Amino acid sequence: MSEKGLALRPDLFRYIMIKVRRCLALTILAMIIIVSCAPKAYAQDDLERQFRVLFISSYSYSNATVPDQLEGFKKGMEGINSDITYEFMDSDKYYGAIDIQNFDKYVKYKVFSARDYDLIAVADDTALRYAINNRSMMFPDLPMVFMGINNKTEAVTAAAMKNATGIAESPDFEGNYALMRALFPERYHMVVVLDSSVAGQGDYVEFMKFKENHPDLEYNIVNTSYYTAKGLEDVFKELGSKDIILFLDFTTDGEKNNYSLQNAADFISDNAPKVPIFRLSSANIEHGVFGGISYSNYEAGKIAGETAKRILSGESADSMPLQTNTLTDTYFEQSVLDKFGIKYSQLPSDSVILNEHWHFTRFYRDNKVISNLMFVILILLVIMITLLYSSNRRRKRMLRTDFLTKMPNRMKIIEDMNQAIGQSQPYGLIMLDVDHFKNINDTYGHSVGDEVIVGVGQRLKKLADRNLIFARLGGDEFCGFFTKPDHQKARKICEEILESTKKPFKTSKGDLKLTVSIGCAMYPIDTDDSETVLECADKALYVTKGKGRNGYTLFNGVD
Repeated sequence: MSEKGLALRPDLFRYIMIKVRRCLALTILAMIIIVSCAPKAYAQDDLERQFRVLFISSYSYSNATVPDQLEGFKKGMEGINSDITYEFMDSDKYYGAIDIQNFDKYVKYKVFSARDYDLIAVADDTALRYAINNRSMMFPDLPMVFMGINNKTEAVTAAAMKNATGIAESPDFEGNYALMRALFPERYHMVVVLDSSVAGQGDYVEFMKFKENHPDLEYNIVNTSYYTAKGLEDVFKELGSKDIILFLDFTTDGEKNNYSLQNAADFISDNAPKVPIFRLSSANIEHGVFGGISYSNYEAGKIAGETAKRILSGESADSMPLQTNTLTDTYFEQSVLDKFGIKYSQLPSDSVILNEHWHFTRFYRDNKVISNLMFVILILLVIMITLLYSSNRRRKRMLRTDFLTKMPNRMKIIEDMNQAIGQSQPYGLIMLDVDHFKNINDTYGHSVGDEVIVGVGQRLKKLADRNLIFARLGGDEFCGFFTKPDHQKARKICEEILESTKKPFKTSKGDLKLTVSIGCAMYPIDTDDSETVLECADKALYVTKGKGRNGYTLFNGVD
């Protein structure tokens, strides 16, 4: 190397160092800008993002506790962009091994086909047990929020799991026991009604904890799962003036007969009409139940929703302890109060009286107050009765309405059929399926499938009139019920349905064209047995499918 080259080396070195310093400075400046902007960008993304929640309920929407839970949960989730998928185990009716396997297959299909849920919410004991048993395989990393858990031991165990928290149901045994003793001091023997379901086992544990604090309490347990229906009738008919019933759980008997909450209440009250029946949850079901200090499923659902919202907003579920607060509303049924001679003045001040009637003489006798405020009090009582009446009507209407399409459901259409059958009234049934609906779900996703179902329901509702109603039976199945049937009328309805579904359906994934298959049967035109019309309509529907779908078949002439 030459001496000249050696002489230039210090200048070259200084030039390189200057460039390096400038590069480092620019790099540091860029990092500062990125870091300062990152939280704002993340927050913006968090606000715009839609969170997906899988909600698994132990029961069906017709169960008295479920509508309040769902309404409360949605209220608690307000303020966050969420898409909630509801799955119902219907375990008070279907809790055999095969039932659980079928439900498991269905949920796994959804989870494994989507795999983009952000949180799992479960309601009541059966759903919690299912979630715990399947969590490691189906949603191992997702946060879980639970509510309505009767078995506190399982609730504590679930809350100890990583990324899980929730609310244990805390019925007010002490408050109800104090109310029993105050209202019925002569009834010292408590008859505790429960079953062997998961919820029943949890309630049994909690009752025995309560019993430890009252060693002098006289009681006996009636586990409905161990008795025949006739045996239960005998047990309840033997109860007398010393007895009082604590109705905790009654979903099945020893003969595997299933009972809804209303059916169970009717069964007990019909066979023990002179014994007051207390409930610690859903005390507002009427059906002969006296009432009680009732666990509030709405408030529990609301707290669960607020907890889920905090988790989705970034808080850790592990930092949120299990909640065991007693959340209650107090309900009583007016006719049962009258039967046992209980006055409103004897009840807790915050009591809600179902079907309350107002009588000036009785009001005067009970309160001994006459003043210029009487007119105002009268107005307030009328308002309260109206609100209670509206609430009861809304609940009954919700039980007969499909949750997704807001149109009548299977219960409503069956009631109309039974009414027609009872009156020997001619009627017709239309069964309708969306052709290749599974392909729509598989191709575009279940949210688009739900949009299609809603769209079909809207078009069917436009065709309804005073002599024709449509209902969603479930999945992609719809049913039409019409009176004054004849072949011309049946063809007209079927053709109007086909015409109304020709126009493409607008969805979030674009316009979709679809077809429907229809089957129709009428009584007494097609069958002289009014109870087989549904079966005949189904046969006609499958004839349509066998012919290539996209059409209709009247049962007349179908072999």
